[in-house]
Amino acid sequence: MKSRTSLIRVQRFQVQEIQRRVADLEQMLDDFRREEEELEKRVRYEQQKAGISDEAHYAYPTYAKYASMRRDNLAQSISELSRQVDAERDKLADAFEELKKVELVEETARTRAKAETRRREQAELDEMALTAHSRAADIR
Repeated sequence: MKSRTSLIRVQRFQVQEIQRRVADLEQMLDDFRREEEELEKRVRYEQQKAGISDEAHYAYPTYAKYASMRRDNLAQSISELSRQVDAERDKLADAFEELKKVELVEETARTRAKAETRRREQAELDEMALTAHSRAADIR
């Protein structure tokens, strides 16, 4: 029973650890998305300010080029990070399923132990009642 309790603790720890990783990755993903949006706004602003939206134009703003490249890199990072988040969520679902299996086994064992204890107690009470009844019958 003690080994199952330890196993449950380990499983819970694993679930919590994966939950932390998922939360961290999702926070990073949100940060990247906000930064990507901000870069998009900056690119549009620079294009409007210069009056040039063609990146191939010789007078295209340098900062807009840099921001566009950074935005494109962020888009790739967001894509990769999204795959990592999905993979971690799958791991979390698997770990949670394992935890539930172990908890179910523990609960079943506890239920069986309680039933066995109740059965023994009832047998003792029945024995005591039979003894008391036979003593009462002997006295009469």
